[in-house]
Amino acid sequence: MISTELLQALLQATAAEQVESAIEALRASQPDIGTMPFGRRENNRGIIEVSTDPGRSLIERVTNGIDAVLEQGHDEHGGIPAARTPKEAAAAWLGVPNLGLSEMTANERRTLARHVQITLLEGEGKAARTVEIRDAGIGLSPAMMPDTILSLNESNKIQKHYLAGTYGQGGSSTLAVSKFTVIASRAPGSAVGFTVAFFQDLPPEQYKTGRYVYLALSGTVLEADVPDSEFPVGTVVRHIGYDLSNYGSPLGPNSVYGLLNQVLFDPILPVWLDNHIHHYRRVIKGSRNALNGATDEGDDSRGPSLTHRMPLFYVNLGDFGRIGIEYWVLSRPAPEATTTPIAAFVNPKRPIVLTINGQTHAELPQSLV
Repeated sequence: MISTELLQALLQATAAEQVESAIEALRASQPDIGTMPFGRRENNRGIIEVSTDPGRSLIERVTNGIDAVLEQGHDEHGGIPAARTPKEAAAAWLGVPNLGLSEMTANERRTLARHVQITLLEGEGKAARTVEIRDAGIGLSPAMMPDTILSLNESNKIQKHYLAGTYGQGGSSTLAVSKFTVIASRAPGSAVGFTVAFFQDLPPEQYKTGRYVYLALSGTVLEADVPDSEFPVGTVVRHIGYDLSNYGSPLGPNSVYGLLNQVLFDPILPVWLDNHIHHYRRVIKGSRNALNGATDEGDDSRGPSLTHRMPLFYVNLGDFGRIGIEYWVLSRPAPEATTTPIAAFVNPKRPIVLTINGQTHAELPQSLV
């Protein structure tokens, strides 16, 4: 077991040098500490750096947290009733109405949002923030971590229709925009497994490029015997030195808050955003639910100004299943207005949003309307 003090130091770090100091102390006390290639792939840089948007990469970590909560719900209910989609799972095991989060009260959304929490800290500036994603989901034992959260393109979720994850990326693209990533998890009855992932330069005379690795002790992740009260079942991913230079605003399109609501257009579960940089806390419920009248603490209690709304209806696509269509028409802004109301919900130039499991996967231009 590794000392609990080391794990606590890593989970409280907000600067790269703090992580480096903790790693140095670890190596001094544990001579067998080494590294393992992320995903057990020597050549993993290409697949990890496939995404170029730090914001979109961060969403994948949030989606993983939601999946962990759904997985816990599955275990608690023995998979009964059976759920073929994440939306069905949220309804069956967590009480989310079929029509979405807008049908819940603000208190119900706030309570459920506590299961997945995002914390933004100053870090070392806009290009080097500290971002933590913590979920109260199923959790992982140390032995499970290399084949799940530390893997690449594994098939852990490919047959679990009640989860959103499919391709086994596991939010790994976040490593490319972080100096260090601390990953810790606990399953029921297990110790806390943890590690630190980072980019490792390799000798240029032998290798064309470096690779992403994580700390390991004799080939396994590190373990700490921490009381449940200090680290409950679930997973924490803490990014140190995360590049959020394109999302520096407190609210609006160029903020983490705006990004989460636009990309998680109709999230399976609400999530909690605790923004220590701009000093506010909000429930993330997605633009669709805001357009449908859901208001939470900090929102404009009047809601969006609509002139028309078409409730969700479905079109049958034959062998390709069906597609749901829903749309809203916002009131025309006053001539002297300096903002575009639609920008609070979607990209004004690409307002046609295509979602899978409530997450935006494509945006089409307004010229189609």
